Amino acid sequence: MAGPRDVASLQVTITGLKSTKGVVKLAICPAGSDFPDCKERAVRTASLKIAGGAAHGRFSDLPPGTYAISVFHDANANGRLDTFLGIPREGYGFSRNPPFHARAPRFSETEMTVNGATETTIAMRYLL
Repeated sequence: MAGPRDVASLQVTITGLKSTKGVVKLAICPAGSDFPDCKERAVRTASLKIAGGAAHGRFSDLPPGTYAISVFHDANANGRLDTFLGIPREGYGFSRNPPFHARAPRFSETEMTVNGATETTIAMRYLL
C-alpha cells in the first residue's frame, strides 16, 4: 500500500503561446519510452486550455521518478503536430527547454526528477 511519500505531484506551466486557438497537448513520458513520441507509454496525457499566452496543468498521484515532458500547440485541434516538409508548423516544447537541433531531443536532454511537489516551466517554440 502506497504512503504519502510514494506519490508525487507535478505542476507544468507552458509559456510563449502565440494564440489562444486550440489546446496544448502534453505527454509525461517515463524513462525507456519512445520519446518524444511516447503517447502510448505516457504516464499522463492532457489537453490544456490556453489563456493569456500560457497553459497550466497539474498532475497528482504520479509515482516518483524520472520523466520527460513533450508539448505542442494543437492550434487547429486536430490531435496531431502539423508539419511542412518535416518542420513543425505548430509550436512545440520539452521539459528543460533544450536548445534547438535539427532533430528531436533525446530523453537525456529533457529528463527531470519528479519527487514530492515539483514545478516546471516549458517555453513554447515556433519555427514557422
